[in-house]
Amino acid sequence: MCCHMTDSVENNFPNDASAHLTRSKTQLCIAAFAFVLAIHSLLLSAMPLFCQTDSSFIVFDEIVISGNHQLSVKQIKHLFTKRSYSRKEFEHLLGQIADLYRNESRPFVKINARTKESTLSLKIDEGVRLRLDAIYLNVPDSNFHKELVPLLDLRDRSQVAQTVFFNVENLLSYLENHGYPFAQIEIDSLNFQKEQQGKILAIKFFLKISPGQKVYLDEIHISGNNLTKKNVILREARLKIGSLFRQNQISRLPERLMKTGFFTAVGEPKIAIDEKGKGHLLIDVTEGNPNQLNAVIGYTPAATPEEKGYFTGLIDIAFKNLLGTGRVLETYWQKKDRHSQELRFHYVERWAFGYPVHAGFGFEQTIRDTTYVRRNIGVDFDVPFSDLLTIHSHFGKESILPDSLGQILFTLPRSNSNLVRIGFTYDSRENPWNPAQGLFYQTRYEFARKKISSLPASITDSTNFAGTFRRDKIEMDAELFVPTFRYQTILCGIHGRQVKSKEEKLSVADLYRLGGTNTLRGYREDEFLGERLAWLNLEYRYLLGPRSRAFLFFDAGYIMRTKEDDNISEQTKFSYGFGFRIETRLGIIGIDYGIGQGRGLAGGLVHIGLMNKF
Repeated sequence: MCCHMTDSVENNFPNDASAHLTRSKTQLCIAAFAFVLAIHSLLLSAMPLFCQTDSSFIVFDEIVISGNHQLSVKQIKHLFTKRSYSRKEFEHLLGQIADLYRNESRPFVKINARTKESTLSLKIDEGVRLRLDAIYLNVPDSNFHKELVPLLDLRDRSQVAQTVFFNVENLLSYLENHGYPFAQIEIDSLNFQKEQQGKILAIKFFLKISPGQKVYLDEIHISGNNLTKKNVILREARLKIGSLFRQNQISRLPERLMKTGFFTAVGEPKIAIDEKGKGHLLIDVTEGNPNQLNAVIGYTPAATPEEKGYFTGLIDIAFKNLLGTGRVLETYWQKKDRHSQELRFHYVERWAFGYPVHAGFGFEQTIRDTTYVRRNIGVDFDVPFSDLLTIHSHFGKESILPDSLGQILFTLPRSNSNLVRIGFTYDSRENPWNPAQGLFYQTRYEFARKKISSLPASITDSTNFAGTFRRDKIEMDAELFVPTFRYQTILCGIHGRQVKSKEEKLSVADLYRLGGTNTLRGYREDEFLGERLAWLNLEYRYLLGPRSRAFLFFDAGYIMRTKEDDNISEQTKFSYGFGFRIETRLGIIGIDYGIGQGRGLAGGLVHIGLMNKF
């Protein structure tokens, strides 16, 4: 595999850098090949004996099998799917029977096959059975010998080839993870001994281990990073210059870097040793466009001559790798209608103070119709415990400022809340943009201490409304991607939301909203309100490219809300339709056409979005 390097990296990286670090498959192949050569002469004498007439076709109605003990008659007859075979087909079939015996460590099986009238007779001589007696290690260093011998696992002595291969792989893995990427294992010699009156042939394996030079990452070379700084890449890869080479860390390196979103491809790492004995690691990356811009503008004309038209729109700007430092800066503004808009700002410092903690702060403001204004300010701390698991926390302050209409219609009080949110994310998707397989799971729990600072004039008795109350929120999102055929996968997404409060009446500002592009397609954005929501997204996707797909979908939703008279209202809604995501020079264009429950084909809604990467 060739490696594309800049001139500076190319000059510093040794020319003989040819050891690719996916796994020491070369060494494993050498060991396996040596094993095949060692027993090849034995297997020559183990070829099945086919005694058959010279006819070109073998035809029979009945099968009689004798001499079999290791395999049952049912196992052997199961291979015969028809009653007429050409000579070539028949010899292949008998070879399959011999393979079954070899898998049971009986490589010396002989099969005598004859046909008489309409009966096929198979007389089987199973031969001796191989058994792994011992594995001895020839290691140049006695300390190595003490480390490696306890790693041997000989519990399954009947499966000779599989057990030897497993132990060779286990030994190589240990060496690779302790600084020896060029370790080699060869079969030095074999010893055979018959046991139990010649029924078992015990084999002793003598393995020669050459660990090679112990390698440290004295130099780490990175090519292709035109924007992202080298220290950021090493930090995300969790590599340190001068550290001991460990294969398990190097194997996870491409996946770790891909999950940052900074790159579209990460090449297979390569290791080499220069003439001074120093270890050099090369990482080849292809940078993508981690920053994004979403922009939509619309105009709603006046419904009557007395009214004026108004503009709607969305601007979503996100710098996911600010100036190549890995920092995140996000701004979001959306005006949904004449009286509603959202504003968000968020900043994240990855690896704050050199530790694996992502610290951030943000501000949010939501103007909902002419009923209330919500503001939220807070700080976030995310801790990636592993490549798959991240712990989240948020500490913030929220305020609800009701308008006069909100006080009249919904008796909204003015309130301030101190809140704490904790949760975790598990993400095993191989491609967050267009996953073909994997699981994404996220759950969050929010605890808030809500203080009512003033009540609407319509509330004359403040006994049950004023004061400080506890409010709890629970949120869950799970998405499972199951591959079916090539370039095709099924998405099953399950989501849930619930809010509880000790207030006499749950505020409309605390309710969750359902409907629209990201939840229940085929319905207007935020069409439904509820204190308990659940929705299901099913999609059958055909992956058109790394970031493009076409799909059919079915969505279902559940909404529960306590009404003014304390009665509980429950609704279930569903929708279906199709959509696609296409990557273009302008960005990723997304169009979903959803048909809501009972709305008919002509009553479907089109959801359009554009995400531009820059």
